[in-house]
Amino acid sequence: MERCRPHRDCPLLLLLLPPVSVQRQPVGPPLDCKKTCVCASNIISCSKANLSNIPTSLPRYTTVLDLSFNSITRLRAGWTSTRLDSLQRLLLNNNGLNFLSSEAFLHVTNLHYLDLSFNDLRQLDELIFEPLEQLQVLLLYKNNISQIDRSAFSGLMLLQRVYLSHNRISRFPLELVKEQTRLESLKLLDVSSNRIKSLPISDLLALPAWIGSGVFFHNNPLSCSCELYDLVAHWYIKDLTSAMDFTSSHTCVIPSLRKTTMLILDLHRAHLNCSEVKGLKEEAYLGQSLVLECDTKQRSMLKRWELPGNVTPPQEVTRAVMRSDGSLLIEALKVEDSGIYTCYATSDSLNETLHVTVVVFNSTMSGGLENINTAYTTLVGCLLSVVMVFFYLYFTPCRCACCTDQDAEKEDFTGSLHSSAENLSQAGRHAAMPEQNGNLNPIGEENEEEDGRKRRGSDSESVCSDVPMVV
Repeated sequence: MERCRPHRDCPLLLLLLPPVSVQRQPVGPPLDCKKTCVCASNIISCSKANLSNIPTSLPRYTTVLDLSFNSITRLRAGWTSTRLDSLQRLLLNNNGLNFLSSEAFLHVTNLHYLDLSFNDLRQLDELIFEPLEQLQVLLLYKNNISQIDRSAFSGLMLLQRVYLSHNRISRFPLELVKEQTRLESLKLLDVSSNRIKSLPISDLLALPAWIGSGVFFHNNPLSCSCELYDLVAHWYIKDLTSAMDFTSSHTCVIPSLRKTTMLILDLHRAHLNCSEVKGLKEEAYLGQSLVLECDTKQRSMLKRWELPGNVTPPQEVTRAVMRSDGSLLIEALKVEDSGIYTCYATSDSLNETLHVTVVVFNSTMSGGLENINTAYTTLVGCLLSVVMVFFYLYFTPCRCACCTDQDAEKEDFTGSLHSSAENLSQAGRHAAMPEQNGNLNPIGEENEEEDGRKRRGSDSESVCSDVPMVV
C-alpha cells in the first residue's frame, strides 16, 4: 500500500493525532515608562514593579537596565528579542532568580556590570558567562551556589571583580587566580563566608602581592594548620588588604576540637605551636644565586633597590643586578652579602617600602654535607678503636707455647685484668712444683739444677703472660 503524504492525502489521520503543545517564551508586558518603569534618556528603571517577566520593546540605546526587587525567577534565552549593544549595566538582584539559560546573554555582549546578587542560583554551568567579553564586575553574593564549573568564567579577559561571598561554595576557584589559567585583569575575588574547608596554600603563597591583596577568604570553616598560619602571616606582614582589613574574621577550626575556632594569626602561640613569622627572610649558601622579589600591592610601579650599607646597584656591586620586572638578582653569594635589602616602589597613588633580610651561611650546600659525613666517619672510627682496645685488653687469649693449659683456661674463663694479675702474682711465689714422677719436693731441698730450671721457667712465664705492662 502506498503511503500517503501528511497534511494532504491523510486529513482524517491528522484529526486522530494528539495536538502538539509548543512551549513558548513567556512574553512580558510592553515597556511602560509612565506606570511601571522610569525612563530617563538611556536609563530604564523598573525596580520594585512587581514584574515576573522582563518588559518587551526595550530601546536599543538603553545603557542601564534596572530590574531589581521583582519576581523574575528565570532568565531565558529570548528575554529580549532585539540586540541591546549599548547596554552596559544590568541589575537583576533580589528577584529569587533560580535559572540562567546558557544563551541568556547572547544579545547583551557589551555588558560591563552584572548584578545577580540576592537570588536563588544553585550552580554556575560551563561557559555560562562566555558571551560577556566586556564584563568587568560580576556580583553573585547572597545566592545558594554550591557548584562552579571550572570553565564558567572562561573568556572574561576584562573581568576585574568577582563577588561570590555568602554562598555554599566548598571548593576554592583556583582557576581564576592561578598563573596559567587566571584572568589577567582580575583584581578582586571574594569567596568569604562560604563552606571552604581547605585552601591551595602553596598556590596562594606563590601569588604576587597585587593579586593576593584582593583575594578574600575569611569566615570559612578552614582547618587550622601551620601552613595556613604561614599564608595569613605573610600576607599580614606584606600589609595586604585581604589580611589587614579582616584580621578578626580570619579564623580556623582546631582539628582536635571541631567546634572550637581561633584566630589564624594566634596559631603560633597555642595549640599547634607554629613557628612565628616575623618578617621577610631569605637564606642561602656560599656561591649560590638569589632572587629577591619586590612584591608590591600594585601591578605596575617604579622600583629601586637599596643594599646593605646604603648601596644602590650597580654602584660597586657587579653581582647584584635589578631585572626588568623589578626583582634583584644576586649571583655568587658571599658572607658579606648578608643584611637587609630594601625595595622602594612608587606610583601616582601609592608608595611602598619592602624590607628583605638575607642570611648567607658560611659554607656551601655540598660542603655542609661533607662536613657532616666527615664528623660521622670520625666518630665511628673512634668507637671502633675503643672497642678493639677493650677487646685486646680483655678477650685476647695467650698464644705462647710456654703458657700452661691451666693458665689459658683461667684467662678464657675470667677474661679480666684482675684475674690475670692474680695469676702473675701466684706464678712468682715459691710453691711446691710437681716432678715427673708425681712427687712433691719440699721447699729448700731443690738442687742447683732445679733452681736454674725454675728460674728459666719463671722468666719464660712472665714474658708470655697476657697481663698488660704498666710503664
